[in-house]
Amino acid sequence: MKDLGEIKTKRLLIEKKYHFYAGHRNVDAGVKCARPHGHTYDVVCVFKFTRMNDGITMLFSDIDNLVEPIIKEYDHYFLLEDNDPLVDVLKTAGEEYKTVPFQTSAENMAIWLFTRIKNEAKLPIIRIEFAETKSSKIIYEEVSN
Repeated sequence: MKDLGEIKTKRLLIEKKYHFYAGHRNVDAGVKCARPHGHTYDVVCVFKFTRMNDGITMLFSDIDNLVEPIIKEYDHYFLLEDNDPLVDVLKTAGEEYKTVPFQTSAENMAIWLFTRIKNEAKLPIIRIEFAETKSSKIIYEEVSN
């Protein structure tokens, strides 16, 4: 099959959708968000490719094999900032949880996942959408100079 090769004036984007379920709290975001609660998180990643080989940028399944382990690391866990007092409570109770070095706001989670995917999966991610409700989402994009 003929390969169109380098994409000089256009860009080819691949969008992949993922989701995970997790509990969290955000003690700095008011009474409602400070209480333990959970979400179905929807995550949309956009990758930018500039080359094709044999008419393919990258197999969707290859992207999934790199991204899903990062996303699913948080699936069905309670997510807490590492210095949250609930960490000790959950540890004492023998409950499983995951800690992160920041408040678990949607904004922070979007930036965290974007950075992990870019650095660990070494994929050309340019945008992530992170939704913790059906009506609101965070969009984080890498802006090139």
